[in-house]
Amino acid sequence: MLKKEHIEELKTQLLDKKQKLLEEASISQNFIEELHSDTKGDEADIAEISLDTHNLSLLREKQVEELREIEHALKKIENGTYNVCEMCDEPVGLKRLRAKPHAKYCIECRGIFEKEQKS
Repeated sequence: MLKKEHIEELKTQLLDKKQKLLEEASISQNFIEELHSDTKGDEADIAEISLDTHNLSLLREKQVEELREIEHALKKIENGTYNVCEMCDEPVGLKRLRAKPHAKYCIECRGIFEKEQKS
């Protein structure tokens, strides 16, 4: 079981990361909108804008997914299930949580999950 001070430390990390992601997502969205409003240029310019928009959209999708994971972790803190592996119900170690405070799985189960994703 994590000490209350560790949970507070990790909660602060989660909230800080959430704020940073929200700011980055807003910047990405504004940049995408700027790219779409600038339709002047030749075919090469339009192709570059299209590629930039695609790459920014992929980045934004990752940001949104990470925001979901952070929200999920914050809810787990609220309901007292934080640091419990969602696969084996064993504790997720403090080292792992410090590296990734929104981790859903312990190290062992994360390996299993990644193998399943590759199949």
